[in-house]
Amino acid sequence: MKRAADLNESGSQSSYKDDEASLEDTLEALPQLLKKRQKALEEREQELERRVAAFERETGHMNTQLSNSDVLELNVGGTITSVLRRTLTSVEGSMLASRFSGRWDDTLEKDKNGNFFIDQPIHLFQPMIDYLRARNSETPLGPPVTSPDEFENETQRRNFVRMVEYFGMTPGIYPTVMELCRGEPATAEIFGHPNLGVSTSEWATFTLGTKGHNRPITSFSVILGQVERAQIGWVRSGHFVRKLRPGDHKGVGEEKFSFGLDCCRGGLLYEGKFTKIEGFSTGRGTVIRCENKGARWLVNGRVVASSIALDETFQLPPDLQQYHLVPAFSGKGDWKICEVELDPLVSEHKTTQSHHLSTI
Repeated sequence: MKRAADLNESGSQSSYKDDEASLEDTLEALPQLLKKRQKALEEREQELERRVAAFERETGHMNTQLSNSDVLELNVGGTITSVLRRTLTSVEGSMLASRFSGRWDDTLEKDKNGNFFIDQPIHLFQPMIDYLRARNSETPLGPPVTSPDEFENETQRRNFVRMVEYFGMTPGIYPTVMELCRGEPATAEIFGHPNLGVSTSEWATFTLGTKGHNRPITSFSVILGQVERAQIGWVRSGHFVRKLRPGDHKGVGEEKFSFGLDCCRGGLLYEGKFTKIEGFSTGRGTVIRCENKGARWLVNGRVVASSIALDETFQLPPDLQQYHLVPAFSGKGDWKICEVELDPLVSEHKTTQSHHLSTI
């Protein structure tokens, strides 16, 4: 037993010595390990600095070499055509503008001759380019530029619309504009694309319409700024929209042939008839979304009114949706318009089913 105990004690002492030696070796090697890691970190930082410097040189080179006056050779579905860079980038924020901004020239698809390749039929792509060219040379003395509308058949028209949507070109090819409908022109400032919006020092009413085409607006969003008595909705253009007139007037939802949200009182309006929406409130930065010509309303992403709601406490006239409706806005202050959607079928005379709008 004593022998076994001596062996155990000897083994423990040996293990302890081994652990101690291992710890000493580790401590001795630690400075070297830290130096290696420090060196690796410095090398990575130097590589990052080299990449940043290279990027800045390339960017500077690009900025000096690339120009909006560059003539780009495009292979569009097998047809070679020449287009100015500024034509391709004229619709700010679009995929087409980003693609041909110059930042991605080295990565874009090219044919065997180095021409930028666009995988679209020329009979669809060319009308879009011709429209952009015409718009860039538009003058007050010349006839207004209209969106492409000459197609062989409805299928071709739909394919064109699909391509325009794909390239993010809808705001440019099928533009929308704000117009003063009620109020004093001297007190209002209207901003165009891409920051479509209004700033008015007096209470006024504006409409959102289309320019140079007949694709009706179906949905839109409003971002409220510092605005008083905001009323947002739809008006029957053939009756509500009149010549500008000064003085007091009723707003959207209060006047005849109009309906919408009353943000001040928190409810729905149709020709002066008010229906309260419980829990509905707005303020600076509130986003109001109106879909399908008033069939569905959302405030900061929450549905507050819908034509499919079970509690049918607010009902619009059965014939209202059969007429040409345009978005309209009343208020004093500033607000922005975004996420404007147009009818993909390109038909403003299409009859739609009536909606029974209910609060939920």
